[in-house]
Formats: sequence, structure tokens, C-alpha cells
Amino acid sequence: MKRKYQYYFYILMLLHINKVTSQEDYSMRWYTSDNNELPQSSVKSIVRDKYNFIWLTTENGVVRYDGNTFLAYNSSTTKLNGSRFADVSGSIKKDSLYCYNEGRKELVLINDRKLQIFKKNTPFHDIVKNGKFYFLHSGLPTIKTINTDSPFYINLSNDQKYFIDNKEIQLCDSKMKSIYKRSYKNKSVFNFFTLNDTLYYLYKNGKYDCISEKIRSKKIDLTLLNGKHELYWNMTANQVFLYSKDKIYLLRSKNNHLIPILIAKLKDFKNYNIASILYDSESKKLYMGSNTNGLCIITFSSFSTVKKKSSKAEVNYSNLAFNSNSIITPNGLILTSKEVIDSIPFKSSNYFIEKISMTKDSNGGIWKVYDGNLHHYLKKTGYKKCIKYGFNQEIKTLFNDLSNNIWISLQEDTKRKAKLFVIKNKFDKKPNLILNSIPNINYIAQKENSILLLGTQKGLFKYSSATNKLYFVKKTKSLNIRSIYIDRDKKVWITTYEKGFFLYLNNVIYSFPKDKNKYLNSSHCIIEDKKGFFWITTNKGLFQVYKKSLLLHIKDKTTKIYYYNYSKSDGFLTNEFNGGCQPCGNYLENNQITFPSMNGNVFFDPNNIKPLIFSKGPFIDKAIIDQKVTDIKDTIVLNNNFQRVKILIDYAYYGNLNNLDIQAKLFGINNSNWEEIGSNKSISFTTLPPGTYTLMIRSMPGFNSTYKYKKVTLIVLAEFYQTFTFKLFLVIIIITLILYLWQMRLLYLKIRNKKLKKIIIHKTQKLAKTIVKLKITKKNLKQEILQEKRLIQIISHDIKSPLRYLTLTISHIQDKIEKLNNEILIEQIKSVHISTLQLYEYVENLIKYSIIFIEAKKFQEENYSLQQLVETKIQLFKKIAISTNTIIINNTSPNEKSKINNKILSIIIHNLIDNAVKNTKYGQIEFKAINKKNKLFLTIKDTGIGMDEELINYYLNLSKKPSLQNHHLGLHMIIELLNILKGDIKITSEINEGTTIEIIIENN
Repeated sequence: MKRKYQYYFYILMLLHINKVTSQEDYSMRWYTSDNNELPQSSVKSIVRDKYNFIWLTTENGVVRYDGNTFLAYNSSTTKLNGSRFADVSGSIKKDSLYCYNEGRKELVLINDRKLQIFKKNTPFHDIVKNGKFYFLHSGLPTIKTINTDSPFYINLSNDQKYFIDNKEIQLCDSKMKSIYKRSYKNKSVFNFFTLNDTLYYLYKNGKYDCISEKIRSKKIDLTLLNGKHELYWNMTANQVFLYSKDKIYLLRSKNNHLIPILIAKLKDFKNYNIASILYDSESKKLYMGSNTNGLCIITFSSFSTVKKKSSKAEVNYSNLAFNSNSIITPNGLILTSKEVIDSIPFKSSNYFIEKISMTKDSNGGIWKVYDGNLHHYLKKTGYKKCIKYGFNQEIKTLFNDLSNNIWISLQEDTKRKAKLFVIKNKFDKKPNLILNSIPNINYIAQKENSILLLGTQKGLFKYSSATNKLYFVKKTKSLNIRSIYIDRDKKVWITTYEKGFFLYLNNVIYSFPKDKNKYLNSSHCIIEDKKGFFWITTNKGLFQVYKKSLLLHIKDKTTKIYYYNYSKSDGFLTNEFNGGCQPCGNYLENNQITFPSMNGNVFFDPNNIKPLIFSKGPFIDKAIIDQKVTDIKDTIVLNNNFQRVKILIDYAYYGNLNNLDIQAKLFGINNSNWEEIGSNKSISFTTLPPGTYTLMIRSMPGFNSTYKYKKVTLIVLAEFYQTFTFKLFLVIIIITLILYLWQMRLLYLKIRNKKLKKIIIHKTQKLAKTIVKLKITKKNLKQEILQEKRLIQIISHDIKSPLRYLTLTISHIQDKIEKLNNEILIEQIKSVHISTLQLYEYVENLIKYSIIFIEAKKFQEENYSLQQLVETKIQLFKKIAISTNTIIINNTSPNEKSKINNKILSIIIHNLIDNAVKNTKYGQIEFKAINKKNKLFLTIKDTGIGMDEELINYYLNLSKKPSLQNHHLGLHMIIELLNILKGDIKITSEINEGTTIEIIIENN
């Protein structure tokens, strides 16, 4: 049953083949006065000048066409009195074209792309020879009202002339001397024409005579002409056309043989009322001027687009090369560059995923996707039978490697990761899972036998089938790869979504500059032709680039890359090509390249594609200075007060304007960059400072990536105060003034020096007296210091020693009295002992305190134990503390050391403990010394009576505002010593809860 349906499907496909067509190989457009493109719709003559501009004559002026705009010269825009023109004569090579208006009242000369008007003494070009009046022949069809047997003459490019009537022909030189003369009877002078200065006469039956001193008769193929033809002779352009049976032929001359070349098939040609024809072989355009319908431009294409139905858009994706000159689609259609020639009844649907990948094995078998399964159509069965491989996941990419293995990538979905399978080359086993949990694979390629290149949504991977290892290519993580192309030199090129195309070479990824419109950001596919050009498809047309220039850019980043963009104007039905499929294009054995597009499959032979290279221009000969048009050559002189200068850049180009690379840069100003010259063909500058500037215009003439340069000098004149002479004069005046002021300053300084000397002598004498007084004061200070030292020694010897003796004596008495068990006496003796001991310590501290201010040393050379120092001081107050039921605890670690002046630290610790003992009863005192982060922290915490906020603020501000009130003098002493040590104090206290004092001293 299935075979029966397949058979019917096959029959239906064959019935539809005849409806499948390719688009016309040309496009046609009319330009008329109705659309305000031409000043008038009667185009009498068409010629292209030396600089590539097209010139038209109409009944309302002469028109210049540059490929994009029409510029009319008539009585409205020039000084012409009459605007009706007909033929254009002259020499293109000599850059001298001319035409007359009606009545030959004015002569228009076209030279150097410009138009000149002559109103007086215009030469008369008809000639009277031997009493016979000869008309000037200017081509066919002629607008002159002359009979078929009227005499006329033909100008040749070497200034020789043919004089012709219906009986004889005479060739004369430029001085009108006869070269030869011969009889030649003819029925119509309108059958004569010249081609390459050779005279021909064409008969209705296709026979023609090549006329010189001898007549050689030959014949054009009768099957082409069929006895009916019309002759169109563009004498100035040296072109002759034949129209016959809806076809236009261009006659070419080779060894005096006329060769007709088919240009176009036009069914409605007779309705166009054509008066003149010009063919431009460079741009592949045919220009036809009509007496009534304006100008028709026919553009011929070397691209062909093949589709099933001409009226409906047909989206195409992957196609396979089927044989040397055809491809096959996923639907089974077999296409050549002209039409669909056959079909294979593949199972197919309209699902996108089933159209994006196909492959062919070495046996000719075709592998494609249908209904979620992989189908292998066998060539030996005429592709009627297929083997089905089932997968529970959508198939995304198919690839046949060098060993004839079939690789299948499965697309990630919400439940399953992307996978890679392989079917070995004998195709007798089930698919083998190779990779699991990999990003979606968009494209697979093979450079070496055991290495696969996997282009994924998250970069490029290399898979080794020999080691079964997967390697990630660095710096490609951000690349969503569309395709991989391996060129003839085994270099790897990749295209991406939104990032352009890249070269992967020697484990390095190289990027390239994009085209000026950034169309290449979304590059689909790359194919290299035999001439070394890359053809790259995008969403905005097809690009051609020279591979050598890309490789040069890798070595030298300054190398310019020229991209040539082909678009709908070159013959596509759409600018949008398709990518994201495999294969994304094919290079057929007949040298044709084919790419899928959003409307048909595009075929072309790269050898037949001739890019329209910008070769003539740009030209710079006009400028608009403050709204006034001025002719220029290579220099523009601008007044100082000019407001705006607009430099006009002129050129003719008949292709896609995206392919023009014309830039300008003004040298002589800061931060000047190359700027693109747009469609307005101009560049403007405003209010430049006086000086000389150089405007460089550069254009890229093709794939050699080398610019051509033209230079224009801009001179901005200076006002008198901006000239060099004025500036020099001003400098001289300033220097003179400076010298004068310098002299006056010197005079002033001399006078002032005399006064200063007197003042210095007086001050010196006064200073000498002061020094004497200072010496006396210094002596007195030394004496006072010496007396203080003696006082300290006296106190130390005369007071300290007896106090120490008294303390020891009371200590012995206390020991003996304790044996008497008289508690009252014991307590009294203890009090005396404690008071004496305290008095001794106070004297000791007083001595240390005095010595500290004399020595003023913060550190000492040797370390000492902080724990021992604190413990020593605690022992002094231990008995006093016990008498008030207070405990003193030393929390200082034995490991804590310090080099801070022992005397200063001893007094600080002494006073801290003293104050705490005095203010604490029935409580506890904790003392801790610790080194932390190059600082010494001394912390004492008691449970005494505390301090109010006013007293705390008093002590904290004491270092800033020294004063002496009736508060704790111990803290006064501590703060003064902290000033020596550059330390800090923090006090926190609550009434009847206790006080915590923290001393912080820099320990380095």
C-alpha cells in the first residue's frame, strides 16, 4: 500500500516539474518624466563618456546619469535658450562629445564630465562636396528627414570620412583628399554602418558586404534574422544592434566578420518605440532610449534562482550535490541552474528540523530526516527503498566522514541533553552513542582522519575518535557556530551567529573586520572558488572576499579587506540567504556554486561573475563656499571669515553602493579620522583656523586592498593680526618691553639693596646683643638644671634613705609586736608601716617623674617583663587593698615584654592601681597588660565608686586644655606622661558600678 502511495506521489511530482522555473536573467526598470527622474521622456541618444558617466539627449535638455541620479542641463538650469536635443557626436577617447539643439543655434560640448555652451559661430557639420550636399550621418535610426537615397557622410575615429550616396562610396582623409573611390549601388543609405572604422552594408536576407577598396560579401545566420530585422547603430559608442524575432543582438567584428551576440529577449520591444541603444559590458546593463517612454535600463544577472513556483516564496535549507550539475532537496526535487529536471519520491514534511541536514555516503546513498527518524535511501534501488533508524530525540545534524561513517547529532530539549551518535561504515549495526551532555551541535566537519570538528551553540570542540576524547577550543565559548569550512590548504574557517566569521589556525582563533554595514556579523556559509575567493552568504546578500587578503590581515592588522556585496539588484529574488543547515552550500563539479535562500536556490558560476569594481574617480572639481559654487583644481583658498565649505566629490558607479569604499580625512587638525563619503557625495568643514590643510580622498579600487589617493589643499587666509609678520612684530614689542622693565627692576633693586644693607647692619648689631643675652640665659638654664639634679640627689640621699631605713625599722618592730599578741598595737604599727612605705614610694615616683622630664626618652634598649612590673606594683598596694576587703588580680601574661621606658610605665601603673585602691572597697581590681598590633594596651577595671560624666570628659580633654583642679592628681600625672609616650586614654565608668581605664601606647 505504501509503495502505491509513493508511486502516485512520484507521478504528481513529475507532472509539476514543467511548472518549476528559474527567474529571468535580467531585471528591467523605466525612468520617465512622470516620476520626476527625467526632464522629458523622449530619449534620442545615449553615450558613455571617458569617465564612465552616461549622457542622454532629450527634448528638454541634456541629462547626465551617474548610476544613481539624473542631472539635467536645460534652459531652466543653464544659460541655454533651447533645450531640444537629438544626436550626440564626437570622440569618447578624446573626451570630446558634442550635440546641437534644435535649429543648430547652440552647441553643447561635453568635456571633463562638464557641459560647455557655445552660442556664436557654431560650426556647421553638413558638407557640400563637388556641388553635392552631404548630410552628417549620426547613427540609426536617424531623426533626419532624408530619403533613402540622400547623400551623407560618416566620420571615423581617425578623422577620415566616408562619402556615400546610392551609387558610389568615397573615402577621404582629414584634409578631404580622396583615398579611394568606387561605385556601389544600393537601395537605402540606412543599411550602411561602421564598426571599428570598417564600413558594412547589411541586406534584409542577412547578407552583408564588408566595404573597402575590395568588397567582401558574407552572411549572418538566417535562423537568427529570418529575413526581418531592425538596425540600431550607436555611432559614437561604436556599437551596432540587431533586433529580430523579439531578440536583441550586439554585433561584434572579428577579422571583418560580423558575429551576433544575443543580449536579451524582449517580447514587447516593438511597443517601446526605441530610438537609441547602449550596452555596457562592465556593468552588464542595456540602456534603451524611447521616443515616448523615457529610459529603460536592463540589468543582466549571472545568478539564477530556481524554484518550483515563480509566484510563491519558497524557503530552502540544506541541499546535496546530486551529480556534476545538479542538487537534490530534502523533498526530492533535483535542480539544475535552469530548472527542476527530475525528482525522487522522498518521504518529507514541512517541519523545519527535517530540512536542515542531509548527507550522502560513498555508495551514493542519501541520508535524510523524516518523522523524527533517520532514513537511508539506497542508490542501488533507485532510491526507492530506505532503511530507517529510530531515535527518541530530534535529529539536528548529519555528516559523512572520510571513513564513510555517518555521524548524527541530536538536539537538546527540555528533558534530554544533546547527543552524538555514529553509524559505522558498513551500516549493519545500530547507532553507537559517542557523546552525551554536549551543547547543541550545529555543524560537523573533518580535517584529519580521526579528528572531528564540532561547531556548537557554545563554541568549537574537537573530538578524537582514536582516543574517544573531547577537547574544547579556547576563546570560542561565546561563539554560536553556524558552519565550518575547511579550505584547500586545510585551514579551518567558521561562521557564527552575530559575531562574524573566524579562522582557526595553529590552535588560535583569528577574527576579521566586518563590512561597513556589519552585514557579515550574521555569516551563514563559506565556499572557496578556484580563483581563491571566498563566497559568504548572509541575511543581507552574498559577499565575495579574496582569501589572500584575509590571511595578510592576520600578519598585518593594518591590511585593508575589501568585501564585495551582491544583492537583489544583481539578480537574487531575496537578499536573505539561509544558514544553520548542513550542508549550507555546494560546489558542483561543473564549477557552479549553489546556496539556499528564503526564496529559491541560487546558482552561479564564479568564473562568470565579474564584480563591478570602482575604477574611475573620484573626481574633485567643485566646492560650495558659503552657498556659492566654485570650480577648483587642487587648491581651495578660503577667506578668514568663511562659515562653511562643502567639497563635492563626483563619480559614476552602476552597482551596489555598499561596494564603494571612499573616505576622506583632513590633515592639519587634531583628532581627525577617516570619514566615509556617503550618498551625498560631499564633505563639509566649518570655521577652520588660519593655516594650510590637506584633504586626502582615498578609494578602494578592488580586491588588491590598496587605496588610491587624491589630494586637495585648503588654505585659510589670516587677518592682519593673525599673520606671521604681525606676530613677529608683536614678539619684538613684548621683548623690548620686557627688557625695559628688567632694566627698571634692576635700578629699583640697586636702590633697595642700599637700604637693605643699612637695615641689615642695624639688625645685625641688634642680633648680636640678643645672642649675648641668649648665651647668658643658656648659662642660667644650665645652672638651674644642675641645681634640680642636685636637689633630686639630695632628696634621694637625705630623704629617701632615712625613709627607707624607717620603713625597715617599723617592719622589724611589727614582727616583734605580733609576738605580743596585742591586736590594737599591731594594727597601729601596720598603719604606720603602710604609711611609711607609701611615703617612700611617693618619693621614689617623684624622683623618677623628675628624671623622666629631664631625659625625655620613650624607649629603652632592653626588654623587660610587663607581668613582673605589674606584680611589683600590686604588692605595694596589696595590704592596703586587704584592709578595705579588696582583691587585686594581675591578668598579665608572663610572655608579655616591652621596651617602653620602664620608669614612665612604672609611674603610670603605680598611679592606676593607686587610684583604683583608693576608690574601691569590698570589691575587686583587675589589671591586664597586652601587646597587640604594635600597640601596648594597659587595662585596669575596678568595682569602686565610679566617676561621673563631667569628670570623665575633664580627663579626656586634659591633654588638649591643660589645667589643674582638685581632682585625682594621679590621673593628671598619667596624662602628662602619655603625652611623652604619644599614647591615648579611654575611660568608661558608672557611678557605684566601677571604672575601666584603658591606656594605649604605640609600641614601635
